[in-house]
Formats: sequence, structure tokens, C-alpha cells
Amino acid sequence: MFNNLIKLKTNQRTNQIAALVIFLFFTVYYFIILYLRVSTDIQPHAAVAYSFAVNDDKLTPNFLYFVLVALLSGFSNYYPLYYGASILLLAGAITAKFLLNNGYLNKYALLGDNKLLSFILSFAMLFVFALPGLNFFEVKDFYLGQLAPNVWHNSTVIFLMPFAMLLFFKSYELLVLSKTAKNKNLLVQVGVLIVINVLIKPSFLFTLLPSVFIFFVYNKLFSQGSSNRFAHLLPYIFGLLFIAVEYYIIYRLGYTSSVTSTQGETSKVIVAPFKVWQHFSSNIVIAIITSLFFPLVYLAVSKGQVLKNKIVQFAVLNFVIGLSIWILFAEEGVRMFHGNFFWQVVVTCYLLFFSLLLHFAEDIKLNKINYKKQLIIGAAFLLHFIWGAFYWLKIIIFNGYS
Repeated sequence: MFNNLIKLKTNQRTNQIAALVIFLFFTVYYFIILYLRVSTDIQPHAAVAYSFAVNDDKLTPNFLYFVLVALLSGFSNYYPLYYGASILLLAGAITAKFLLNNGYLNKYALLGDNKLLSFILSFAMLFVFALPGLNFFEVKDFYLGQLAPNVWHNSTVIFLMPFAMLLFFKSYELLVLSKTAKNKNLLVQVGVLIVINVLIKPSFLFTLLPSVFIFFVYNKLFSQGSSNRFAHLLPYIFGLLFIAVEYYIIYRLGYTSSVTSTQGETSKVIVAPFKVWQHFSSNIVIAIITSLFFPLVYLAVSKGQVLKNKIVQFAVLNFVIGLSIWILFAEEGVRMFHGNFFWQVVVTCYLLFFSLLLHFAEDIKLNKINYKKQLIIGAAFLLHFIWGAFYWLKIIIFNGYS
């Protein structure tokens, strides 16, 4: 499905074998997590699906993941089935993300003739993580307070990622690469992906919608021969309306599952600059530097030239908006430090890393970057991968994600 959407011409058998290996790999990983009762968000999310299926409990408007867990469990009374369904969905989502990594590396980084390198980079992207900040040295916390491009403990974010990636690249194609004959198909695809994103977790739309409008206006004003039309904005306008409806239902009506209910306490969105981030990080500047070491090194080594790439520009814009939301907004009341305005940072940080990797791989392929710079930039990326792999194992070994 994902390969067809980006029109790849690769060896399907090789892709299928790689996908099967990744799927089994993460199936075993999440089985171990649930078997050892490692504390994650997967267990309470399974409980939400179970309560919905068995007790006719309410669901929030972003219900798709929970409904699919219940559906795969056959709406059974047997609780372990909901863990099994969760494992399948999470392993499937990560496998889809791997295939998308590989597909876009072939398409934009021209790695179609080097499958091994493409597979290695696609696999590495599944593990890149923020380097340790002060929190790690003070309280041994790997995750909280950092800007993470990958998480392995939150099921809805994991499930969202491949659909967010598709929406990002389809939006890029519509805004930058689209031809008139293909606009209708792209608009339909974007519209469907927006609905899916809304129904899983609307976090990425918080950044994508303003990014699209900014890119659209910029192209209209400064790009000669732009094929963008106002009709291209229609699916995004509908996405904005969907988010408004979700906000009203969740924050005004308090419509949520009894499993995640805050016992009658209401919550609302407030402007509270840095309040939540400062709660989790003892030094935000160091958190930014260690979290974004690879992007910052790339920016410095390229002397800013990397920012001329349109995909990188789009990813940076999304990330800046996502980070601004994390900095500025919070939920008042009991959910203040639940960090629900953090999740778009995960998605956009991943897209930032991946867009830079695409540019880096393409420059190497076309011999646009010398060997010394390759080593410096590659080493920075490798550090994020090594630390991410260590953190990934730590979740099991030390029984927790923070």
C-alpha cells in the first residue's frame, strides 16, 4: 500500500522480506514489554479499547486506534486479546514507517540502485533519538525534557507516524511538485490522510495546517509559475474544522473514556510559555542542543546551504511551529503536566531528521559533499542512532521509558 502511494519501482520481494523481518522484530519487542509489564501508554490504551468494546464506554473523537484494537480483538471479553491486537498494530505501523523511509530514500535521495544502504538508513531512522541532556546526568532520565524524534511507549503516536509521514510528503508534492493533471488525485489523497490523522491523533495537523498556509502564500508571492490554486487549501480548511470540533467535544463537553477520565475535573487550553517544558527540563538550551545535535551540525557544516532544499524548508517550518506549540501552550488543571502538547514535536522532529538525511544521502550520491564533511555529519547522525538503540533496550532492561 505505502509503496504504491509513492510509486516506487523497487524489488517487491526484497521489500517484503525486509518488512517481514521488521514486523517480527517489533512484534517480539512489544510482546516482551507487555509480558514483563514494562510501564508504557500501551496498557492504558488497551484498557480504553477494552472498556469501549465490553462496557460500551465513550471514546474521544480521535478514536481510530482504539476502535481498531477492539476490532482486531473481536470485541471479546478476554482482555489479553487487546494486548495482542496492540502488538500487531504497533509492529505494523513501525514496519510501514520503515517502508516509507526506504521508499522516500529511493525517490528523493536516489538510492534505488543501492538497496543495502537504503535499508540500513531506513532501519537507523527507526532508532534515532535525542542525545542525553542534563536530566540524564542528574536523575538518569533519557526522555523527559528532551525533543525526541522517536518514541516507543505511546501507541497512538506510533500508529500515527506512517500516516503523518504520508501526509507531510503528499502535502509537499501538492505545494511544490504538483502538475495540474495530478492535482485532483493528490487532493483526494491529502483529504483522506487528513481525516485519518484527525481520527488517530490530531497533533501533527497543529503544525501542518499553518505550515501549508505559509508555504502556499510564499509560493504565490515569490515562486514564478506556481501551479498552486486556492482549491488546494480545501482539505486543509476542512482539517481545521475537524480540529475545532474535536476541541469542543474534548475540552468543552468533556467527552472522554472513563478509563482516562479526570473524575469530573475539567481542563482547558491556556497560554503558559515554557511552564510545562521547564517542569521536565532543568536546562532547556542544553536540551535543544543535545536533542538537535545532528541538525545543528549539518546546518553548521553546510553553512546554511541545506536550508535551500524545499523538503528541508517544509520540515523545518513544521518543526518550528510544533516546538512553538510545546513552548507556549498547556492544559489547565489536573492534566497540566500530561504533556499533551508535546506529541507534534515527536512527529516534526522525526521529519526534520529524515528530511536532512534525504538531503545528505542525495549529496553523497551526487558527489556534492567532500569526505571530511561526510564524516562529520555522518558521525553526528550515528550518535543519535547509537543512543536511541541504547534507550530502546533500556526501556525493557530498566522497566520504563523515562
